Amino acid sequence: MRTLTVIVVLNPVYTSAQSQHPMDALSNNEIEQVIELIRNVGHSSDTARFPTITLNEMPKVDVLAWEQGDPVPRSAFVVMYDKSKTLEIEVNITEGKIISVSEVDGQPGVMSEDSLNASRLTKADGRWLAAIEKRGIKSLEAVSCSPLSSGYFPGFKYTNIRTMKVPCYIADPKSSHLYGRPIDGVYSIVDVDKGRVLEIVDLGITTAALAPNPVRFTRDPIKPVVISSPQGVNFKLSGAVQVNWNPWDFHIRIDKRTGPVISLVHYNDNGTKRLMAYQMSLSEMFVPYMSPDEDWSYRTYLDSGEFGAGTMLSSLVPGSDCPEEAAYISATIPHDNGKTYDIPQTLCIFERSTGNPLWRHGRPAQLTHLTRPDIELVVRTIPTIGNYDYVIDWIFTLSGKMEIKIGATGIVAVRGAASQKMTEQSAKADTAYGELVAPGTVAIYHDHYFNFRLDLDVDGSQNTMIEDQIVPQRLPDYNPRRSLWTVTHSQVGQEGPLIKSGHNSRWRIINPNKYTTLGHNPGIEIMPGHQIVSILSPNDPPQKRAEFSSSILWLSKHKPRELYAASDYPNLSPGGKGLPEYIADNDNVENTDLVVWINISMNHVTRAEEWPIMPVRWNAIKLLPFNFFNENPAFNFPDHFVKSKSPALNSALNADRPQ
Repeated sequence: MRTLTVIVVLNPVYTSAQSQHPMDALSNNEIEQVIELIRNVGHSSDTARFPTITLNEMPKVDVLAWEQGDPVPRSAFVVMYDKSKTLEIEVNITEGKIISVSEVDGQPGVMSEDSLNASRLTKADGRWLAAIEKRGIKSLEAVSCSPLSSGYFPGFKYTNIRTMKVPCYIADPKSSHLYGRPIDGVYSIVDVDKGRVLEIVDLGITTAALAPNPVRFTRDPIKPVVISSPQGVNFKLSGAVQVNWNPWDFHIRIDKRTGPVISLVHYNDNGTKRLMAYQMSLSEMFVPYMSPDEDWSYRTYLDSGEFGAGTMLSSLVPGSDCPEEAAYISATIPHDNGKTYDIPQTLCIFERSTGNPLWRHGRPAQLTHLTRPDIELVVRTIPTIGNYDYVIDWIFTLSGKMEIKIGATGIVAVRGAASQKMTEQSAKADTAYGELVAPGTVAIYHDHYFNFRLDLDVDGSQNTMIEDQIVPQRLPDYNPRRSLWTVTHSQVGQEGPLIKSGHNSRWRIINPNKYTTLGHNPGIEIMPGHQIVSILSPNDPPQKRAEFSSSILWLSKHKPRELYAASDYPNLSPGGKGLPEYIADNDNVENTDLVVWINISMNHVTRAEEWPIMPVRWNAIKLLPFNFFNENPAFNFPDHFVKSKSPALNSALNADRPQ
């Protein structure tokens, strides 16, 4: 690494302490100042692009000590790509200084110009035009191309070139079902740095034509079913963006790479604001497809690092994507050209009754008012990355539980097949690596791994990971029982992967320096649910790039620049970096600042019911307070909107209510 340190002052930006929070995303004005400063001191040319322009956070200790009204020093971290070189630049915005410029060995993610140029160059290439004409396609108006990341494969003759691979599709202007009709067996390889098509790979016309785009049928409409707050919502938004809802308060910003960043999560415990998490965000996404064929085997995406989950956020539709009464937040995203663009209604915040009781206790066949409705707050975004839409929910509950849910929907990736039915002789070969979902259409098997970086701070930053094991116990012969189970506890001493397979243990982050009135160390249990680990071979090149998928749960010591499970620069990377690098020094992790890395994951065995569009498939992890409180924190939740359709029961329920 070559590092050049420069101190330059240019039009300092002095921010208002009253109007800014340390975790606020960079504003339009700040981004303009940063790029102007970089350009004015001669670090960039007209060809320079800026795949990353993001907040360079204050040191954690300073953020935790900050109070409303204190000064807010502002700093930016910039990745600049120019003439095949990657530079990292730190800028002190408040003082108008460039602090450092470092050249690094790494390829930034796919930029907008990369994709646009790769598509344009492909459609202008005579070899490609001949290949699609051979397939009976006469008009380019009917063709849309979707440039993809190339991955990393030793022996690939263009390994040291910034490439993209470009498959194309037959586009129907009357349908958004683009990914349903791929032009099989042909793709281009494009050098996006030099703007040239290196090769057209034509594997021949090997399959029958795909089924036509599905006709849209309309069922009889159903009566509206809505989530509403007839007396107004219970949450408040301030700044950009601070959320206060009943016992919870936290900060949100949108990051170009990861999407929402949730910071400084507190729970109001009977008047005491208690820290539960310093920061939580998506870290990486790994989606490897399972076909060995040349036009599929490279499709092993690291979506967040290669394309950007924030860049790909879509605008949300009230009444469908989110309730109509949700609060909608627009996002300003830094563009690769150093400017910004807005995504309207890219994040929604809403509360909902789940229709379930939060808690209850009754007596058989007798009236009772010992029940409360379960209300929760949801923060939602939906990035659309290629053929997939991912509904990402951060959920906060009155009982102190937090939940992260992923809902996968969109259009499953398909290829053409000779088989029209599974009863045909060709079906066995056609469906060796996928499922027949329509006549002549096979959806390829694949995996999804969503890694989340959770900097949990349980009543402070000095924490310890506890492993609880449920173990059987044999009882003496004189006892009428023969066996039962108990729980043993042990501290995790070193950073590393914790769940390689199976879920035989339970995991808690505790604060060993604090005690509840019952004498417990307050803690948060990490509940992975039914997640899976990758079964790809450890020496498979995609698995090397995404080694985080080999364990459901990882633990590392907090270091401010360790943010991404597959490294800062996973695009075209040979792997071995990211989490494997973070934990390589085997730091002691007892009574220190910890970071938990956890996967939400699934093997996606495709099925006919996921065509022509996939119903949302949900998966989740939970963060459950464990001896964090002295009692059920929702026990004192009032019952003023508990009702019944029975007048007699309503009268009984309201009998002891204050008027």
